[in-house]
Amino acid sequence: MAVRVTGLRRTRYRNLPTTRLGHVSAATALNLIRIDRWLTGTPLGGTRTSHLEALILAA
Repeated sequence: MAVRVTGLRRTRYRNLPTTRLGHVSAATALNLIRIDRWLTGTPLGGTRTSHLEALILAA
């Protein structure tokens, strides 16, 4: 979720203070999303099922 929502992997490591600011703002954004979902009762999302588990459930 974090990479998809905040784009953390696109951060360039050329200027370290700017990179740190990007990480702090991304963490803050994730916390706000979690608080909003907790207050509204929206689930964060289900856990992924592995391919083996999907095969077992299908049988």
